[in-house]
Amino acid sequence: MTSEVNSPLKGAVRRPFLVLRAVRRPFWVLLLALFAVSCASESEFVAQGAAQGSTFVVRAYGDSLNVAESDIARWLSDYNRAVSAWDPQSELSRLNRGEVLVPTLVLRDLLQVAEGIRQATDSLVEPALEPVLQAWGFTAGTQMLPSAAGAKRDSALVDSLMQLVRWAPPVEGAEGLSLRHPINVNAFAQGHSVDLVLDSLRTRGATAAFVEIGGEIRTFGRKPNGQPFTVGIEKPLTSGERSLQLTVELEDRALATSGNYRKFQSDPKTGQRFGHSMNPRTGWPAPTDVLSATLIGPSCAEADAYATLAMVQGLEETKAWLAQHPEWDAILIYSAADGALGIYNSMK
Repeated sequence: MTSEVNSPLKGAVRRPFLVLRAVRRPFWVLLLALFAVSCASESEFVAQGAAQGSTFVVRAYGDSLNVAESDIARWLSDYNRAVSAWDPQSELSRLNRGEVLVPTLVLRDLLQVAEGIRQATDSLVEPALEPVLQAWGFTAGTQMLPSAAGAKRDSALVDSLMQLVRWAPPVEGAEGLSLRHPINVNAFAQGHSVDLVLDSLRTRGATAAFVEIGGEIRTFGRKPNGQPFTVGIEKPLTSGERSLQLTVELEDRALATSGNYRKFQSDPKTGQRFGHSMNPRTGWPAPTDVLSATLIGPSCAEADAYATLAMVQGLEETKAWLAQHPEWDAILIYSAADGALGIYNSMK
């Protein structure tokens, strides 16, 4: 985790080191992990499978490593039961319905991360946007937008829903914790789960590890052959075909990607497409020249959130943001003025 305070000048989120111990516990993939086969003697642990509506891969190394596939499955299952928006019995779903409960450490940590990210992005990543996201069909709930009744009714509905977007910190009471307004953490929850799994592997004796859940990735150390972990970033193709645009090496860093070219809603009457990166200032999908934003930095929760931020801000604003946040790198695939595909890579 980064040690910086919650600050829009640094964009870092301070949070306690949290390990998934006996907590029992799983949005879309843009990245492919590339692994070289190692002949080194250091013990290797590999686990992979389905999680959070997608897939996961965990690789860890260390002669004193003490972890089993059942541990990974339990951590992921516990995470899902704590924060899943799609599980009506998850802790977060219950809080969003107005219940009061004593949260697990996982949920409590995520709520702290949510507050830090909201402050660091000046609410351009806004957890309180849940009523609007439900209406657009990008989270669990009743989809009301786009509407076949036309843009005028849509605009009035969005305006009315935006009146419900009010962030308020969780309330601690004698009976437990409650929320004043429902929240949505999908912009960074998957990255947060990656952080927690990686932290847990460290405490189990890992000397190097790679964790990927749904395309969000974090690593520490190097593989036994001395090579860093290598990750491929996909081309933004709407055809559904998958092809690598470029590869990057990750060492003690996290990486997350956001994009609008596959995940969108369509107006049933006009066929107009609306991307899933919402502008919390307007309640409408953010028009952007960025097709795919990959952020690389200290934590996966933040990388996840800041990739969403880049989609909302667009190319030039994101480049300005990066100039003020030297601890972060970005690879932005964008549509140039002439329609050609452009790539901005801050690591070059």
